[in-house]
Amino acid sequence: MRALRALLDRRERARRGRAVVTGLRLVETALRLGRAEELLVVPEAGPEVARLAQQAEELRVPVRWVSRRVVEAVSDVKTPQPAAAVVRLPGVVPLSRLRWRWLVVADGLQDPGNLGALVRTAHAAGFDAVAVLPNTTDPFHPRALRGSAGSCLALPLASATPEEIVQAGRVWVADPRGEVDYRRADYAPPVALVFGSEASGARHRWPGARTVRVPLAAGVESLNVTAAAAVLLYEARRAWTG
Repeated sequence: MRALRALLDRRERARRGRAVVTGLRLVETALRLGRAEELLVVPEAGPEVARLAQQAEELRVPVRWVSRRVVEAVSDVKTPQPAAAVVRLPGVVPLSRLRWRWLVVADGLQDPGNLGALVRTAHAAGFDAVAVLPNTTDPFHPRALRGSAGSCLALPLASATPEEIVQAGRVWVADPRGEVDYRRADYAPPVALVFGSEASGARHRWPGARTVRVPLAAGVESLNVTAAAAVLLYEARRAWTG
């Protein structure tokens, strides 16, 4: 179990290209995507766990029956659900290797749960990829994987620089004090929407980009990044595709 627990460390995940995910839905998603390499399940944990084990066996994914203590040892939460999986990570590829028209950019997000939720929102809204810039948290952190509900294993993730993205298309940087109301922005693709942290916004300079805002009621300083992203991403798709 020591080797699996080591995957809680970012450097070890990057070195081995593997992570451990916990939770019935996330394990099921990993199986469906063909990324699960081994299942850890607790005996007599209920019919859903038994169904997952059967599904894994049908896919020829090894199943290891373990105690709850073992699942707890490889998880970052105190009381995980009674199933875990070792998954093969898709990796982060250079943006130049992807063909995209609709791009989300994570620039300086520090909370893994927020990054995961942003990837999930981008996936749900039909965006092509998420670019994860330097100084942004790990998209394969356990909390990011949970927050994405598996989207971090399915949607392409890319590395890029602001200059590269600006040269490739139109760029809007989300900002509570942005110059353009989100309902009046031009989202003609190729277009990238940039989201930074709630505390400090985008970390990098974006020469040539414009800022876009979601109007807020008096006394409200900002939206959670995921809430702002949901508004902007769905508006961008609606405005251009109807």
